[in-house]
Amino acid sequence: MTTDVIPYEQRLGALTVLDVRAQVNLIQGIMRDVMKEGEHYGVIPGTKKPSLFKAGAEKLVLTFRFDPQYETTEKYDGAHLTVVSKCTLYHIPSGQRFGSGMGSCSSKESKYAYRESKRKCPHCAKETIIKGKAEYGGGWLCFKKQGGCGEKFPDGDPVIEKQEIGRTPNEDLADQYNTVLKMANKRSLVAAVLNTTAASDIFTQDMEDLPADKNPPAPQQPLGSTPSPAQPAAAAGGPPAKTRSDTLLELCNQTGTVYATILRTANVKHADEMSDVDYDSAVSFLNRKLSSLASAAHP
Repeated sequence: MTTDVIPYEQRLGALTVLDVRAQVNLIQGIMRDVMKEGEHYGVIPGTKKPSLFKAGAEKLVLTFRFDPQYETTEKYDGAHLTVVSKCTLYHIPSGQRFGSGMGSCSSKESKYAYRESKRKCPHCAKETIIKGKAEYGGGWLCFKKQGGCGEKFPDGDPVIEKQEIGRTPNEDLADQYNTVLKMANKRSLVAAVLNTTAASDIFTQDMEDLPADKNPPAPQQPLGSTPSPAQPAAAAGGPPAKTRSDTLLELCNQTGTVYATILRTANVKHADEMSDVDYDSAVSFLNRKLSSLASAAHP
């Protein structure tokens, strides 16, 4: 009969303090030396802690030699689909179950249930109609620089002005089903990785697909906000107004914010594709961040 004293954590099969510290150091090292901000993680407007993106979660899966296994349930409500996903992580070398996480996605979420309808050219069928400048005769123009055909239409033309624009219900919900499934699995993967690696003190749950900060803009006219009629974007004959990309890039450079994170939050590839609400929200967030940095620099 042995008289050796077995440490408490060993009897529990628990990690030691050194084990936990080593795991935290490993995750921080991966974040610092392997991951890239804006690609693997990013600070979403309106939050303080970095959000772990799918690509970052996959890097941690590779690091810890996990094998993600998914279980999903699907529920239909008319044409709408809701998917609930459970991701379980198994350790490849040992086959042990290490942890799990849940995530869900539904086509009822606004980014899938609705689409931002723009005026469509009746000739080329592209959503590239813009208002013509008064000095060039006004009317409407299918803008070539956005891929349009260049066709012009007079003011009052019902074929243009009678079109329904703005947020409209998505009539092609079935086109979103595969995206909804992938999004549910992505959310459950990130949750499982955070649960299993205890990395929630470093990252928060993936928020890259959530709407941008909805706080209203400040009463004064901040840099880049939508001009009011009393403050036109560019006076006739004056310098051209800044594009949305120019404004956001300038603010991102001034605040040290990753431009790709702003676009990812709005679920677009280019700033010109952002809705007015998302654009004004991003500008408002960046202006507040710029003000905070200025205050910190000059207390």
